[in-house]
Amino acid sequence: MKLQQIDALIAIAETGSIRAAARRLGLSQPALSKGLQSLESELDVALVERTATGVTLTGYGRTVLARGKGIVLEIDRLRDDIEQLRGRTRGRVSLAMSPSPAQLLLPAALGRFHVTHPDVQLHVREAVYPETMRLLREQEVDLVVGAQPPPARGRSSEFLVERLYENRLAVSARIDHPKARVRSLADLLDEDWLVHGSLDGPGSLYAPAFQAHGLEAPKPWVLSESWTTTIAALQGTNALALLPQSLVEPMARTRRLALLSLAEEMPRWDVSLITRRRPPLTPVARELATLIRRTVPRLID
Repeated sequence: MKLQQIDALIAIAETGSIRAAARRLGLSQPALSKGLQSLESELDVALVERTATGVTLTGYGRTVLARGKGIVLEIDRLRDDIEQLRGRTRGRVSLAMSPSPAQLLLPAALGRFHVTHPDVQLHVREAVYPETMRLLREQEVDLVVGAQPPPARGRSSEFLVERLYENRLAVSARIDHPKARVRSLADLLDEDWLVHGSLDGPGSLYAPAFQAHGLEAPKPWVLSESWTTTIAALQGTNALALLPQSLVEPMARTRRLALLSLAEEMPRWDVSLITRRRPPLTPVARELATLIRRTVPRLID
């Protein structure tokens, strides 16, 4: 198996066309097809199937693609490792963050990081659990700051998890919401609810927030994985949402959103720094992780 064959499969998956993939890689179409056929012959499986609109990956192809992307990224990181060990702080660091740490931790950490590593490119992706863990597992990002995965049962986890701080959730609404002065969760059961994040991620705290007080959670009206969409929906409708209190408080002070003062205690969840056990972070990725850690005391204080 050659790196060029993996590059070809990645290009085919991303363009959906042999011709477009060949053009992207600067190859002739016959040369790319020959390399693909050679890889299929070596693995003894079909990796792509041709359709009327182009080509798609088979199940085997998707498996090779997932592993192949990791191989390509790991080679890139290896080059970065060597350059950084030689004192050339170039390269790239990629991270996935949920909205809370993206707004509370990232600005200060990035500012300090850029001062010491002006030639390192940062790729930041906003995502929530479990998408963050998929990105980390498939090596599309170097580190994650967000909700942590559940503990591994009976085996060693593939991730290293370091708790950074605790997020308290609060019920949020538009500033002139008819129920903005309500003081009990029980009085909000007939309202429309928006859940930020998937129901097996941060949204998994939605139903327990009601159940802890003997209430049945209303069926969510909207599931949003975009922070921008979540805020716009709250400001433009009568929807309510459980959101990190630390993010909504500044909006409440500027009257962009309201925080409801309820008698019931709302759930909390840990924001963690998460990396893979193997392979290790590059030197500059380790330094970014250190800067993120050092930002947390300022946040808490």
